[in-house]
Amino acid sequence: MPSFLSLVRGHQLTAFFSLALGLTWLAFIPFWLSGGESIPWFTFGPMVAGFIVAALAGGWASVKPILASMVKWRVRPFWYLVAFGLPFGAQLASIPINPLFGAAAPAWGNIPAFSEMLPIIGLYAIFSGPLGEEPGWRGFATPRLLTSHSALAGSLILGVIWAIWHFPLGLVGDLSLYGTINVVLAGIVFTWLYQNTGSVLLAFLMHVTHQNSVRFLGKVFVDGDYVQQQWIGVAIWAVIAVAIVAYYGTESFARRERTKPAVATA
Repeated sequence: MPSFLSLVRGHQLTAFFSLALGLTWLAFIPFWLSGGESIPWFTFGPMVAGFIVAALAGGWASVKPILASMVKWRVRPFWYLVAFGLPFGAQLASIPINPLFGAAAPAWGNIPAFSEMLPIIGLYAIFSGPLGEEPGWRGFATPRLLTSHSALAGSLILGVIWAIWHFPLGLVGDLSLYGTINVVLAGIVFTWLYQNTGSVLLAFLMHVTHQNSVRFLGKVFVDGDYVQQQWIGVAIWAVIAVAIVAYYGTESFARRERTKPAVATA
């Protein structure tokens, strides 16, 4: 009978996805069932799961590449522009388009001052997903998925699981169809960024920008106009994803093969 460690080594992605979902959901569901007013969402589940499975499967040799990618900042300046500009630009572009479909004029005064947003952005970067998710989704899962799948297939697999990971938020009314589709599309864009930089740090920055662009720029509309704007944003992300696949192809999302991050071996 195979040992526990051999099972983990042979099924690293299954172990990772199971643990990532389990850690997050188990911290959430008991509070929801008890009717608690404050529902915890353990956003560090993917990161913790990635490090645990990497350590069990390959020891320090598998943990070290994830840590290195989290602080990898020496990349072409273009990719910083992508990480910051693409999510911000997509959300910003949705604003003037929205009134063309009957929405009210955007209320720019609803956006808080930058000095008010900055500490909120910092807190959300740490506790609302980017830091807790990206080392797991991109640092651990992406390079392993791409050893046996094309970049497109791997992105869609990860995007669907990433969306499923958010499902318990629907129990408290904090999950939407447009948000779920956006996560799947973002899986393609994030894989493209990671494939060309090998940097979880850049994925973290894109996650922060995407999350807070929606949070703050979305304030210029309310009610149905807000929902319509978010669907327009999803359409823009779909165009970006299709453009990546059309230009780079489905296999690697990169014009030249880069050195793949080390992954655990038995």
